[in-house]
Amino acid sequence: MTRASGPERIIRRLLRVNHSGEHGAVAIYSSQIAKAKTRYPEILPWLEETLSHELQHRAAFLEAMPSRSAKPCRAMYVWKYGGAILGRITSLFGKNGVMICTAAVERTVHRHLAEQLSFLQKHDPALAETVSRILIEEGQHLETAERQHNRNSVFAKLLSGAVSFSTEMLILVSTRGDSLRLSRALQST
Repeated sequence: MTRASGPERIIRRLLRVNHSGEHGAVAIYSSQIAKAKTRYPEILPWLEETLSHELQHRAAFLEAMPSRSAKPCRAMYVWKYGGAILGRITSLFGKNGVMICTAAVERTVHRHLAEQLSFLQKHDPALAETVSRILIEEGQHLETAERQHNRNSVFAKLLSGAVSFSTEMLILVSTRGDSLRLSRALQST
């Protein structure tokens, strides 16, 4: 077995963390949908559509793995339970909590994917196309969520900060610090 080159190793890491993140997003939206059914059904169609996008994103990253010798994260349970807990807690704050959570998570995801794009365009154009398509949908989720809540309230700022921090910690823990090294590697290429 030959050792993978730098770009190939980075691409495997990107796929692993992206797939994991989408797995976490599926758990978040699934938890929020469960609560929305009884407490705020007016956002249920949007949540269900957003969940369907996240399921497609997760499948796209999983499908891209075998041809690139990538494997799913060994800590998928962290994403599953972390996402479910995050979704459940934020849904306790009603529609506003759901939208604050969505905006914070999507902002973090959008930043990570945008950071990857120039590297992928140079080293894996097919995967870059997948990430570009996903970025568009994630941007739509972010835009909708930001329109639906009061970003300037103290509550929104505190909850948004907590969700962003939690998302970054999930990434850091599940990648065993690899996300920091990955970020530096992307900046140096």
